[in-house]
Amino acid sequence: MFLNINFNPEIEKTILLSKPLTDWFAKNQNTMAYFELIHMGCLHFEESSMASNDIRVLGRMANAALTCLEGEFQLTQEERASKAAQAIAIIYESEKEDLNETSQELYSINVEGLEKDETQEIVIKKVLSKHNGIKNRRPGKGHRRH
Repeated sequence: MFLNINFNPEIEKTILLSKPLTDWFAKNQNTMAYFELIHMGCLHFEESSMASNDIRVLGRMANAALTCLEGEFQLTQEERASKAAQAIAIIYESEKEDLNETSQELYSINVEGLEKDETQEIVIKKVLSKHNGIKNRRPGKGHRRH
């Protein structure tokens, strides 16, 4: 897998440490890049009335995964990859009933065999219940300064 050039290139080697995460990014990275869901904090569609629920869910999944991959945590790369895959799976499980069939297929992630982290699940559920975090009210505009 080659990560889309819009993402932080440092995370590719971490993504490749987890087959489920690699497969998920391979399926979704172009859509994520198109909608600028390419870095942690990418919840700019959360309050947009113009965005479909499927894009909002992808934004939540991208934000959770990229926060695990890019965040300032004292974790190994393997732990980051595992937590990112788990975060995607938790959000998918809580939102899959509201997704269309195509999105259900694209957003699904196979995390069998990965160690489950109960604390992370609680944190992610709290974030999902609040739908907090966005300050950028300019959807579609760049978030990074080049």
